[in-house]
Amino acid sequence: MSGCEQARPAPPQCRTPNEVLEAVLQLLPRGRAWQSNEGGPLPGLVRAFDPGVFDDPPFQTRSRVPSGLLGFWRSISTVVTFILQRYCDLRLEFWCATHKETHDLWMMEYGLPDSCDPFPDLCTKVAALGGATCEYYAEVAARAGWSITCENINNDCGGMAGTFQAGCSWPGGQIGGARLLIVVNLNESPAYTAPAEVLPYAGHMQAGGGLACDPDIAPLKCILDRVVHGHIEVTYQTIGG
Repeated sequence: MSGCEQARPAPPQCRTPNEVLEAVLQLLPRGRAWQSNEGGPLPGLVRAFDPGVFDDPPFQTRSRVPSGLLGFWRSISTVVTFILQRYCDLRLEFWCATHKETHDLWMMEYGLPDSCDPFPDLCTKVAALGGATCEYYAEVAARAGWSITCENINNDCGGMAGTFQAGCSWPGGQIGGARLLIVVNLNESPAYTAPAEVLPYAGHMQAGGGLACDPDIAPLKCILDRVVHGHIEVTYQTIGG
């Protein structure tokens, strides 16, 4: 394990202006014209102590005009530092957790904002793995405040050994597609808002009609329609409420 850690490359580092300047000066040709015989272009010195009272060293009593060559390469290094910093900033835009400047592009790439999206948070959607199981659908629904369970609906005419029934199939007929029953527990769904009860009154009742509207689970359907595979026929059933 330690060998793997040692083989791992060092993380990218964004250099400071002084570090860039030092690296640029190391690339200069050798010779007096480039002041390499003096250790490179020299920075200026500002006298900090009176030479008549303090000794040099340890006190800074000298002054020196900065090298014009140093000033030139410092200006070049400033531009190089800016370019390198932008490269460092660009590197952070490749991950959702660290991006800043390209948020609008990330949102457009993942189709957000979208009130029906099961992953309204960008980074959650980026990290989503997806799936085609009841457990996954229940997890998506729970994130939006709905409590559901689901089960497969078997075709009564068959589809697996022991399920065929005489007289159920007909020549040229087809076994139905995949069907899924989703049971919504309204009492355990904080996202569900019960409709206002309207009492029946004379002249507005019809035979066989219910006394109230069916529970509105349209927001849940909107979310699950985005994650349930298109070939699956979904039937919803509500309990409680």
